[in-house]
Amino acid sequence: MKNVDPPSDIVTKYDNLFEKYNITMPSDRFIWNDYMPSGGHLLTPEGERASIFSISFDSTNELPPMEVSAVIITERKTIPVLLYDNGKGTFHKNFRPVNGFRLDNGEKYTIKITVKIHEEQQTVTFENLRVFKTM
Repeated sequence: MKNVDPPSDIVTKYDNLFEKYNITMPSDRFIWNDYMPSGGHLLTPEGERASIFSISFDSTNELPPMEVSAVIITERKTIPVLLYDNGKGTFHKNFRPVNGFRLDNGEKYTIKITVKIHEEQQTVTFENLRVFKTM
């Protein structure tokens, strides 16, 4: 009997996709508030400078194609974030937002990051993080 790949709209929730693909990611720095020189020029819908935001993944193996999305939750708002792969790394991928948003310096937030690889996905949550300012 020949193996048949499942349709692409079927997603299996995987308990440890990171372990399966030997992926690590930092858990301490996701959102910065002021631009660094390489931060880009993304604006919020209100015309303010957007907060800098980056999610990185590393592996000792070649990383497969990945889709990454996030939801940021604060006391005052919930923000779905569209992300794109900012580089073409083989062992490192860096995802940045498509849409601009701004959080306050010191604001506490929770981030839920969903990673999809092939037909498998996993969501990881980091709670009680704080936005910090860079100069």
